[in-house]
Amino acid sequence: MNMRAIFCLAPLSAVVIAAHLTSAAAFAADIPADSLKLAPGVARAAGYEAPTTTYIVANGTNVYSDHSFFSTQVTGELKRGERVEVLAKIKGWEWALVGKDGTGIGYVSISMLSPADKYVP
Repeated sequence: MNMRAIFCLAPLSAVVIAAHLTSAAAFAADIPADSLKLAPGVARAAGYEAPTTTYIVANGTNVYSDHSFFSTQVTGELKRGERVEVLAKIKGWEWALVGKDGTGIGYVSISMLSPADKYVP
């Protein structure tokens, strides 16, 4: 790789690092796994972290019964622009438990969500 390419990629690397830091900062305190109410068929993760912001769906996505794709099923769908109730982030994973009226209805990849204050319609 030539020097010009390296200098062109450096700002991109900074943006990626900043995005990861922002994502990590959006979740803080641990939530006991047994303290979350889950809909029937939704798998319980080993650990959760509390979200510190509200989210809007940035890209339409399915909602899954588990945060890993092992024996997971689609439990619903979210459309771009919808406000979503994020109950928790799965500790050690880039997945969020989404809910309705305080009950976890499934999991979505955090990459499909945007903090509400940064959402671009």
